[in-house]
Amino acid sequence: MSVGSDQTRLIVLRGNSGIRQDRVANALREAYGRGVAWVSQDFIRRLILKEKDQPGGANIGLIDLVARYSLDHGYQVRPPIEPAQSCN
Repeated sequence: MSVGSDQTRLIVLRGNSGIRQDRVANALREAYGRGVAWVSQDFIRRLILKEKDQPGGANIGLIDLVARYSLDHGYQVRPPIEPAQSCN
């Protein structure tokens, strides 16, 4: 299944809590402007789903869907988890 286009990119930032992935994501968004979708695992898991961090949580599938949708609509995507890497 093809997702996105030759012009879209999936950028995955991972790391331990507190290493400031958000600063890197903000710098990317400032550098590229509109067209960069920031798909935050913490936002989706904690605020949208109110889910605890657990293996196989519902947030993983929702992040995957949001990342794929964004790529298909021409956005560059910055999600924080590995399952969405299969999008590219």
